[in-house]
Amino acid sequence: MNFNSWGFLVFFIVVLAFSSPLRRYSTLHKWILLLASWYFYASWNWHYLGLILFSTVFDYWIGIRFAATQSPKRLIAFSVAVNLGVLAFFKYTNFLIATANDVAAASGGQFRFDALDILLPVGISFYTFQSMSYTIDVYRGELKPRRSLLDYALFIAFFPQLVAGPIVRATEFFSGLDNPVRIPSREVASALILIVFGMVKKVVFADSLAAATDLTWSDVEGSDPAGVLLAVYAFAFQIYFDFSGYTDIAIGIAVLFGFRFPQNFNYPYAATSLQDFWRRWHMTLSRWLRDYLYVPLGGNRKGPTRTQANLMLTMLLGGLWHGASWNFVVWGAIHGFWLVFERSVLARIPGWQSGTIPMTLIRWFVTFHIVCFAWIFFRAPDFATSTAVLRKIGSLFVGHGNFAPFHIFVVALAALLMLHLAGARYALKQRIGEGPIWLHSCATIAAVLVLFLFAPQNTMPFIYFQF
Repeated sequence: MNFNSWGFLVFFIVVLAFSSPLRRYSTLHKWILLLASWYFYASWNWHYLGLILFSTVFDYWIGIRFAATQSPKRLIAFSVAVNLGVLAFFKYTNFLIATANDVAAASGGQFRFDALDILLPVGISFYTFQSMSYTIDVYRGELKPRRSLLDYALFIAFFPQLVAGPIVRATEFFSGLDNPVRIPSREVASALILIVFGMVKKVVFADSLAAATDLTWSDVEGSDPAGVLLAVYAFAFQIYFDFSGYTDIAIGIAVLFGFRFPQNFNYPYAATSLQDFWRRWHMTLSRWLRDYLYVPLGGNRKGPTRTQANLMLTMLLGGLWHGASWNFVVWGAIHGFWLVFERSVLARIPGWQSGTIPMTLIRWFVTFHIVCFAWIFFRAPDFATSTAVLRKIGSLFVGHGNFAPFHIFVVALAALLMLHLAGARYALKQRIGEGPIWLHSCATIAAVLVLFLFAPQNTMPFIYFQF
């Protein structure tokens, strides 16, 4: 049940209509939201329910056990091992089998393992990380264990953020659950605008960009080099509009149910360094990787060499978290390498971090193109396609292809225009949020009209649903 479907719209309206009047009846309200969330998850495949129920009961039990155990380190190690073991089995087993087969074939071996028929549950990476953050916070003493299994089950399964985030901390979720308040009309209006604008980003921009470039990605060798370069830039904006559009919808829906979720995007393509990019892109994942992986590894507290190793390992695992493919590992490695390069080399160049306009533009240009370069490996279905894309783009600059300067100029203008529109949209959102209700209504109606007038006939699933 995709957010951008009529079925979800009906589901959402029915759940909101039934649950809102019962908000003061806490237990009944929670049960309605939990059953609706389980139904939403089962709509993808009812077999998924068993796994999320296991994860819920297991980590709830772990949280309760911390109060009684004499060996909290063993308990948290057991919890992390089980959670990562479940994630690894469903997501990485066939990847490991394929890798073993490739290694065997390269070394002349005759044996070959058969792939297993494993169904990858939607959103398993997201709710596993969310569940792990709860048990780790309880272990650290930063959070008291939740005594109500109903509350904890709703924290894991709440449908707006279940399959693709944001990755919400338990303290953030339970504050809304424990303090139900009447939602002011201004917040309702802002939430509706966020939902509709998110739908525009997904259906009008992301899906249109996908429709225009998917053919190029599926036939790189038969495509014009300039068209391949254009497809790379287009994917950078496609995935931004797709994922940030989903996040806007999820955050807006959560507000209507009385929850305030953390921001997940802050115009990442305006970043002037890769470190700045990760403060703006998928911010809740960045926060999770920092607090539960990078800092426990030692962060930047144990010297420059250890810091660089921690950065690289964090980004490699962050890449692998996205998917069972060497392409995602390479994507993470590119980000890790450039983060290390920024700290160890670029930061030492005199004037590199100055705030002058020319240097700021240079840093932005370099950062944007490092990110786009990494997106090649993220988007391509396999490593062979990634290298084909690089060869095609390279042919533009070594004289073996049509450089097509007009195409490059159009792409550059399009990228700058997108950045300009992002800044303009932020200012517009601020003005609308601070304006009267009639302005909220006009903005919502205008966005709905854009949806009907410019949406492509065929909508596509959200990209991050596969993770």
